[in-house]
Amino acid sequence: MEQMAGANLEYADQTTLHPLGLMAVLCLGVCVLFFPKRWSVVPFLLMACFISTAQRLVIFGADLTLLRILVLFGFLRVLIRKEYQPFAWNLLDTLLAAWLLSQTVIYSLQIGTTSALMNRLGFAFESLGCYFYFRTQIRDWKEVSSAITGCIWISVLVTVFFMIEWSTGRNLFAFFGGVPEITAVREGRLRCQGAFSHPILAGCFWVSLLPLMACHWWKSPSDRRLAAVGVVCCLLIVAACSSSTPIAGVLFALLGGGVFVLRRHLSLIRWGVVLLLVVLHFVREKPVWHLVSRVNIVGGSTGWHRYYLMDAAIKHFGEWVFLGTPSTAHWGYGLNDVTNQYILEGVRGGLLSLLLFIGVLTAAFVKAGRLQRSVKADRYLLYLFWALGVSLFVHCMNFIAVSYFGQIYVIFFLLLGMISSLSPVFPPKAILRNFGNSKTVQPFPPMQEDIHRTPSGFVPVSDRPLRREGLGADKAND
Repeated sequence: MEQMAGANLEYADQTTLHPLGLMAVLCLGVCVLFFPKRWSVVPFLLMACFISTAQRLVIFGADLTLLRILVLFGFLRVLIRKEYQPFAWNLLDTLLAAWLLSQTVIYSLQIGTTSALMNRLGFAFESLGCYFYFRTQIRDWKEVSSAITGCIWISVLVTVFFMIEWSTGRNLFAFFGGVPEITAVREGRLRCQGAFSHPILAGCFWVSLLPLMACHWWKSPSDRRLAAVGVVCCLLIVAACSSSTPIAGVLFALLGGGVFVLRRHLSLIRWGVVLLLVVLHFVREKPVWHLVSRVNIVGGSTGWHRYYLMDAAIKHFGEWVFLGTPSTAHWGYGLNDVTNQYILEGVRGGLLSLLLFIGVLTAAFVKAGRLQRSVKADRYLLYLFWALGVSLFVHCMNFIAVSYFGQIYVIFFLLLGMISSLSPVFPPKAILRNFGNSKTVQPFPPMQEDIHRTPSGFVPVSDRPLRREGLGADKAND
């Protein structure tokens, strides 16, 4: 039987709790309970960036990683402060819960062991716990902005440790376990990882934050320097990881940001890309997914392995379509290593889990699009909501080349929580206007000098008289 990603490590299923790890989780737990709401997600980010997943407490066969313990503190905060009110369940919540339920049930039936069930229940608890905690803590653009600010400051500290590892070849987080003391080397390049489970995942973690940090530039003149610091730190961390996937993520982030100027033609662009891929598939000698094998940015990359995996998954579709498959080792040499999140969803939970996972991503994209289209006058909110979509796009591209495990899920569910909780920005209310003998409901467009932001993201019209082109001053007021 093939073990799952992240479960075949020597520290799994046994208590490995360093005194500093215990002190860290207790301190961060207290911070979760008492931090103001705008900073209440920061302890989770600190846990993800500085404590390796080897730190855990096993009770009656249940692996309680320190992140899961922190989730319990989060639940306690939400209950004590009644931050679950108000809470509106939406489609993204339903799809996310259905995806995790499907994966848990199907994988447990597929493997047929108690340990498999415990593994998936632990992942579902951690995933739903993080997601719904972030849903309760982030309700408006101001709290999103605070979370981004927290990420920027944390990136500075992480960059310091990565630069030390890059210059010495030694990982200072090795004493926590789960990460090597001597930094791995490939093609003569150090592959730094810090407290993260793998260098690729470390780079993917920070490259997914790059669009959000960059949009901070337009928040206010005083935040431009902070945004620049965050972007530089992200790029330094990605460079220190020496992996093609995060570097490709930087290119995808730039591509997503550049498409902003063509946002009104986004539907046409999407269908154009689909058509181009279909044409390439039929005119090339090899299938279109063979293009993945050509990716080799830093040297020593395994693009061919990823193409081989995708090709084998398609050829063995009938094997995993219903209940997944317990092993992919027989698909080909080295294919026990499933380095594709989409294929991994199918392997673990069959076609149903894969479709639900894609449904989660689709619902998040639809919600991000609605947020962006609702903004008309506030440039920062326009860029912020677009950056949410770009960050999700980067994750989707990462999924083609790596399967997530460990701390990176924190940033993924934080992004989904942000998108799910925010409300579209519409004018505060429609104004009943009389034009001749008919009554028409028309919102006044806000004038530039009358705009200010509110925590809910609204861009209201002030109470001062408005001037509209073609109307006299006496007809511009209600």
